[in-house]
Amino acid sequence: MSSNELTLFGFLLPVLVVAGVQDWRRGEVSNWITIPLFCLGVIAAMLRVFLSNDTLTGVMLFAMAVSTLAAFKGWMGGADWKVLIALFGMYPIAGFAALVVAGIWGAVLMLATKNRNARFPGVTASFSQPA
Repeated sequence: MSSNELTLFGFLLPVLVVAGVQDWRRGEVSNWITIPLFCLGVIAAMLRVFLSNDTLTGVMLFAMAVSTLAAFKGWMGGADWKVLIALFGMYPIAGFAALVVAGIWGAVLMLATKNRNARFPGVTASFSQPA
């Protein structure tokens, strides 16, 4: 892991822990956390698009578009969407990991409760990806 990745991870982890705890306890996350993260993620994604020409960039943009569609359809909360866009923009692997963890968590919850409309705090899944 490079020093840039360590710095980014060192910044993201505490912020996501605070957001996850808020989401777990109150069912919502403060905009003072999610809006700056979202803006940083969008800026990082634009920089990646203009400065990088790798396969991960295309996959990242596709994942961001699908996440946005899911948010507009009401399948994901606003804070979950903003944090996911931030992760995809700043640290795409963490975004994919958070998406997989949230998907598994949701599937287990639906199977356990036998309720396909079960709701759960998605931001909490964002900080549970491997380092």
